[in-house]
Amino acid sequence: MRKRRVGSHHTMKFGSLGHYKTDTGLVISPRMEKWLETNSNPVYSAKALKFASKALRSVDRVRKGTLSASSLGSCRRKQQFTFIGLPEMPPSAKLANVFATGTFMHIRWQMAGLTEGWMKEAEVPVGSNKYHLSGTQDGIAYDDSVVELKSTNSFSFNKVMTFGAQPGHVYQVGTYVLTTDAEKGVLLYENKDTQDYRELVFDRSDLPLAEIEEGASKAWELIGERSLVDILPDCEIQQGYKYTNCPFRKDCLKIKAWEEAEEIASA
Repeated sequence: MRKRRVGSHHTMKFGSLGHYKTDTGLVISPRMEKWLETNSNPVYSAKALKFASKALRSVDRVRKGTLSASSLGSCRRKQQFTFIGLPEMPPSAKLANVFATGTFMHIRWQMAGLTEGWMKEAEVPVGSNKYHLSGTQDGIAYDDSVVELKSTNSFSFNKVMTFGAQPGHVYQVGTYVLTTDAEKGVLLYENKDTQDYRELVFDRSDLPLAEIEEGASKAWELIGERSLVDILPDCEIQQGYKYTNCPFRKDCLKIKAWEEAEEIASA
């Protein structure tokens, strides 16, 4: 079994004092910790305030006809339905609240990063690339590292603390590193229950770039063939979070062919 590397890491509490630790392998934590020590009631920069105003007024981009870098490591059938433009079910009130919490966590970190300077740009679209992938990076750090921010609960955060980054998140940050030719990627997890956070830094050699490139090629191949992938086993029995949180669960189980999905999308 191949050993999974988790990169350099550091854990601390958002806003805590007296726990600063110098580690040259980390990108965000040392600078963020120093900034928090003197900015418990922060005054944000004009750049950060302008970004926040734009972010709060933005609408989600149209994903039909695209293959998203952030979804490349997730359910391929879900990717295909997004590409086709299949109608999505609205999230439950609870899930919508989870999304809102994550959105404001992102904006808070991005505003802090833009103000302190450890983040050069926030919400950066992936440019034209040979893999034909679209997407938006959470930020670009001062050293040009890709920055991805993750809000999680205590259970998931403790798993990260024990086992390292979630494989899907490694795949996501790796996809952004691949499509932008960045040298490093950073995953920043915050525990929304306690505000503890953990930074994981990945060099290109830490990331499954060849696997990601192969995955992108296969995804486009299946789209070109108009060939739907199989339903996930848990979804077939309508169990698991991938099913319960899937916006396509209303139609997924009854769709047997690409053309059926297109017919529903065009209705």
